[in-house]
Amino acid sequence: MPKIYAFIPARSGSERVKNKNIKLLNGKPLIEYTIEQAKSSQLIAKTYISTDYKNLNSKIDINEDIKVINRPKNISKNTSLDIDWILHLLKKIKDDKPDLIVLLRPTSPFRSSKFIDISIKKLLTKNDYDSARAVRIVKEHPDKMWIKDGEKIIPLGGFNKKGEDLHSMQYKSLRKVYVQTSSLEILRTKSLIKNGTLSGKKVLPLFSDYLNSFSIDYEEDFESAKKILK
Repeated sequence: MPKIYAFIPARSGSERVKNKNIKLLNGKPLIEYTIEQAKSSQLIAKTYISTDYKNLNSKIDINEDIKVINRPKNISKNTSLDIDWILHLLKKIKDDKPDLIVLLRPTSPFRSSKFIDISIKKLLTKNDYDSARAVRIVKEHPDKMWIKDGEKIIPLGGFNKKGEDLHSMQYKSLRKVYVQTSSLEILRTKSLIKNGTLSGKKVLPLFSDYLNSFSIDYEEDFESAKKILK
């Protein structure tokens, strides 16, 4: 069985929601929902948290099974890339690198351990894939989007030279388009190091439902989450 570890990012400098990762949701810090999901997985062997919080252990409930890796400030900015802290974490555990990294962001409190494990199994059957990513079908189709061009607007995809313009067509007749969610990414460590990117060249889709793709990014999302928990 390959080594499969969960990596949880916990940056302190959230701009849209202050201290989002440790903000209480139903009396529990948001990140603890993700920690519990990782612990409930049947396939994840170890869990690491990469953070720039000072004394995170005193802010949330962490047992000995969860390893906290302090993240330098220079890779904890709002412009820092995910690959920066992931490579930093891999360097810290260089003698125990995993084969698969399960990237679990703290903003998905309703992601299930069942969804995580099913997704891991899917990637394990696809040896030629570099990674897997959760996606859902878009509600607002890009073929119906417009951009400003001087004083006028033009379709995002341009006007159709022949036939009906896409923006005037029925939604069902348009191609299916999916948007990535932040709930789950599974990365092959070798591919990440070789290609220098998280996704690599060949990405397996993980189709997720509403709860598994739910993400808390704004204050109003906390209110929505509270309603779901009632």
